[in-house]
Amino acid sequence: MATPFLLLLLIACSIPTHGGTFNMAEVQKLVTEKCVLLFVPPYDNNTAALLEPLQLIFAITNKVAVGKLDDNISISWHINHEVVPFGGGIALYSHVARDRTCLTSPERSLPIADRYSGSLHTASVVEYVNNNCGTFLTASGGLTVAGLLEQHILHDLFWPSGEQRECERIKMPSKEQFFSEYLIRSKPVIIEDGLLEWPALQKWTQDFFYKEFGDQFVHIKLTPDGTFEGVESASLWEDYGSFVIPDVVKRQLEFPDLVVVRPATQELKFADFLNSLSSQNYSAYLEYSSIPEYLPQLEQDLSELPIVTDLLTRRHLNIWLSDGNTLGKLHFDPYDNLLCQIRGKKEVTMFDPHHNNNLYEAHIPEAILGFNPSTNWFRRQRLLESTSMVMSPVDIKKPDLDRFPLYLQTKPYQCNIAEGDVLYMPAFWWHEVQSRPNPAEKRNLAVNFWYEPFLTKEFPCPNCKLHLNMFYRHLLEHPPV
Repeated sequence: MATPFLLLLLIACSIPTHGGTFNMAEVQKLVTEKCVLLFVPPYDNNTAALLEPLQLIFAITNKVAVGKLDDNISISWHINHEVVPFGGGIALYSHVARDRTCLTSPERSLPIADRYSGSLHTASVVEYVNNNCGTFLTASGGLTVAGLLEQHILHDLFWPSGEQRECERIKMPSKEQFFSEYLIRSKPVIIEDGLLEWPALQKWTQDFFYKEFGDQFVHIKLTPDGTFEGVESASLWEDYGSFVIPDVVKRQLEFPDLVVVRPATQELKFADFLNSLSSQNYSAYLEYSSIPEYLPQLEQDLSELPIVTDLLTRRHLNIWLSDGNTLGKLHFDPYDNLLCQIRGKKEVTMFDPHHNNNLYEAHIPEAILGFNPSTNWFRRQRLLESTSMVMSPVDIKKPDLDRFPLYLQTKPYQCNIAEGDVLYMPAFWWHEVQSRPNPAEKRNLAVNFWYEPFLTKEFPCPNCKLHLNMFYRHLLEHPPV
């Protein structure tokens, strides 16, 4: 029997209970949107008594549908890669996020059920669903403390205003301040002089790199003019007339006539790369290069910032070294980012992740430049079968407003950093990065830490919103405050 409180809540919120009977076709469709808690015949009276209370409890969230299976249908479930009869009881089908990385149509498989084997008490089933579906509900139909915090976070995300167009600049905050004012709000911030205790700030000179790594080979990226990953017309490329995009893919492309220009690549000794920074008429860039994988000795000259220690989980640590005249075109990264400036400056133009239609988020075909090292000649050589999922087709320096009129609705947010500064760049914030050289050394040097994002989203998907990454569920249950 539903409590009066739950009935009033359902009426006030006008939320459907997801009750009734499901067939497997409906389950297969529902799991692309949410979890499905399914009562599968035959089951006893104790199990049956849970159906209505659970429908009422999960009615306040759009993450779980609760219902019973058509009595005339029997189902199987997957265990250890084998399909076996379910046998009746309560099945949980986890949400299966759409695979947005693939534009071909994968074979649609039956959803995988997990059979509930715990206690037949409402509180036990609710806890089980909470742990598997990213919900924070109590057995009385309300939100847990963690659920209230999640609700607050998603309603208090940072949106740049018309008047606020530059990054806030602060000194090193406490972990608690960083968590509550910047991380959970998805708010960029510059930490001034955040690297003063790093040995790298003084140690990583040109002579140091020659001496320690001169004979080591490094993988560098090359472009003719310092622009990296720009977008241009596919018709400029040599194999444009013969390259065929499959119809099933082309129908899903917003911009089949454009390509993201990937730079040419070359393996060079570190010493030769350093020489090229001042002697060549093209741009060479040691970018996205993993320090632990390729230059592990450098990590001893760095230290993780205390604001993220035991808070965020590191996924990558990269070095970025160039002549300082590079432009990284507009894109986003699916990681929380600490960009640490060691030499030179970076002018970072950012756009929030709440209006992705304005920057035309989509799959865009890729192409890769060719390079002849004996002549220093670049070719628009090869269109690729792959697509980029994180680049914007809009050139913010000279936007084509006839084709991309929504760009006029964007609000650029400027975050410029100098030597010793750290920029916290939340995941999925669009950014274009203009590097500037150190005047004396004629180079730009930075490292960045990429972390598992606290807030995440499906992409490419211009209408998908940020949501809590359940990897950090524990931080809502035990926040560092």
